[in-house]
Amino acid sequence: MYFSEAILKKKNTIKYDTFWYTIGTISNSATSVLLMLFVTRILGVYEAGIFSISYSIAQLMLTVGWFSTRSFQVSDINEEFKFNDYLSFKIILSIISIIGGIIYSLILGNDGYELLVTILCCFLNLGDIFADLCSARLQQLDKLFIAGISYFLRAVGYIFVFFVTLVISKSLAISILLAFLYSIFELFIFDRSIIKNLNCRLDIGTYFNFRNILRLLFACFPLFISSFITNFIVNIPKNAIEIAFTQDVQAYYNIILMPSSLVNMFNMFIFVPLFTKIARTWNVGNFSKFFKLLFSLILLLLLISSVILIGCFILGIPFLELLYAVDLGEYKNAFMILICAGCLTGLNSILSYVFTVIRKQKIVLLAYIFGLIAAQVSINPLIQNLELLGASIDYLLGIGTIALFMVISLFIVLRKKNIK
Repeated sequence: MYFSEAILKKKNTIKYDTFWYTIGTISNSATSVLLMLFVTRILGVYEAGIFSISYSIAQLMLTVGWFSTRSFQVSDINEEFKFNDYLSFKIILSIISIIGGIIYSLILGNDGYELLVTILCCFLNLGDIFADLCSARLQQLDKLFIAGISYFLRAVGYIFVFFVTLVISKSLAISILLAFLYSIFELFIFDRSIIKNLNCRLDIGTYFNFRNILRLLFACFPLFISSFITNFIVNIPKNAIEIAFTQDVQAYYNIILMPSSLVNMFNMFIFVPLFTKIARTWNVGNFSKFFKLLFSLILLLLLISSVILIGCFILGIPFLELLYAVDLGEYKNAFMILICAGCLTGLNSILSYVFTVIRKQKIVLLAYIFGLIAAQVSINPLIQNLELLGASIDYLLGIGTIALFMVISLFIVLRKKNIK
């Protein structure tokens, strides 16, 4: 296609990459907030509760579909694996993610309508799974701005489709289905044509090299488990709320939790464009520059987090009340705890990538296992005594445990390398 050829010829810079990736990430990040907003406003709090737990299950299964291959693929500077290896792996993971979503929903006791919504949300994930694959390839070839454009086109498009369908049909299931169809359409028209042009010398057809798929599985497994556990930690309070409280309470918790995930997304669209530079600095053995770059990123993260915390303390709850038309005054403390957890999640994401670059993924795995244990052991007494506040504390406890373990481990690893 002429359009794909023209966009590939566009000269890009770090600023251009950052601009479009920022636009794309903001659009993509806004989807969960806006979908929840539309459901709450149009269908009510009860339907919002059903959607929130179904969407949460789907997001957990999304980590299965992603399998944390992006960090590995971006840092695969020497093309250890072909694009087709990653593509084949994603196809298998997509099928597993849908089956996993069904099983998870049934374990929580969901059937009928709730199960249907969960299944549709899992299908909606397919767009994100394959967009992640294409985005990683584009970043690997210093074309990150195209990934940002793709995110923007897909997110804005299916948000619009979802909203219009929900207004007209008043059906959550139909709205999710049509949003899914648009998402796949965008990937086929835009991303597929771009990737085909980038891989004109490769066999773009789908093939299954099971030896390479197994190698990818083992290489990315520690990072996948880390990502899966992170999302499972997010879901631990939601699962407890689903069992112990009503769908209304589920909706309130997800409303105050939503900005926490956006904080991490906001941090990532600033730092992701620099990930390739971090990998190259390490790979050429410039450890001193690597440390300085990492230290600068963490300082910037602390600065951004401080601004976010102050802003959320002053404006967070009033803004959410205005946005969702619900009373959240009693949940301010829980909200601020969740925002703190969101800031720490940003740090965990950066450190996870760093450990991937230096090929120490097992450290990340251990960190997340300890975080999971801390959150799971604490959830019942916390939620029984403090309800939603306890759920928020439990989430912070899990994320904080991960951050502490990784910071200490990174210090030990860098000290062994004599990096100053």
